[in-house]
Amino acid sequence: MRLGGVAVMGLLAPALVAMAVLYVIPLGVYFVNSFHLFKDGRILPVWTLRTYLDYFTDPFSYKVIAESVRLSLVVTGLALAIGYPVAYALQTRVRAAGPRALLALLLFSPLLVSVVVRTYGWLILLASQGLVNTALRALGVIDEPLSLLFNTRGVVISLTHIMLPFAIFPIYSVMGRVDRDLKDAATDLGASWWDAFRHVTLPLTMPGVVAGALICFTLALSAFVTPRLLGGGRVQVLPLMVYNNTVEINWPAGAVSGLVLLALSMAAVWALNAVLRRLPSV
Repeated sequence: MRLGGVAVMGLLAPALVAMAVLYVIPLGVYFVNSFHLFKDGRILPVWTLRTYLDYFTDPFSYKVIAESVRLSLVVTGLALAIGYPVAYALQTRVRAAGPRALLALLLFSPLLVSVVVRTYGWLILLASQGLVNTALRALGVIDEPLSLLFNTRGVVISLTHIMLPFAIFPIYSVMGRVDRDLKDAATDLGASWWDAFRHVTLPLTMPGVVAGALICFTLALSAFVTPRLLGGGRVQVLPLMVYNNTVEINWPAGAVSGLVLLALSMAAVWALNAVLRRLPSV
């Protein structure tokens, strides 16, 4: 049954209205605020590029942008490096449906818990007397507790754990659609396991890798709670800059920071979508 234009618009209307009210209008207000001026604790409704000039001539802004991108890239790389073998093992080594469903539930169960709760959990685990340092000292790996809180290391560890399900799921999904006969044909023709993986499995699962990278990078770039709690104010990223400017009533500076964050996210989506279109589909 084919739906007419009116029926289609009726189905789309609630989502379009929600997007307009909750996203487009606030974004428009944000954009207008970016051209206003913050002076003497007040927002002056004048039209000026002064806030943009101040932002892009301040070295601290570039330091925050670089730190945000670097943190997102590291977290994305670690999540994919850990997530790919997990997805591969889950899809190819666990044959029985019951154990596979149980493992999938365990892997994706962190998504049922709030990010705030998980971050507080990492605060306990990474403390000087926490489980990680206690275990490493008990094993004789370290003599003194590692500094894992209120620095980039703790933020990377926690964010990687938070992003892991978002890396595993797209790879697991794409890997399930790969025709097993292709790999069997490669091995029948004399290819080793590594050659079959490198020339068959990996290229055909790259769409899942790129999709996972896209999700992880954009979520890590906009992460606020984890850098705020585990960074202790020492890890400066763009979402924190937006927050700090906003609570200080400096809405123009917060708007410019937010638009820079949006531009970086859109650039990442555009670049990774361009890569995705060039990859073979399964």
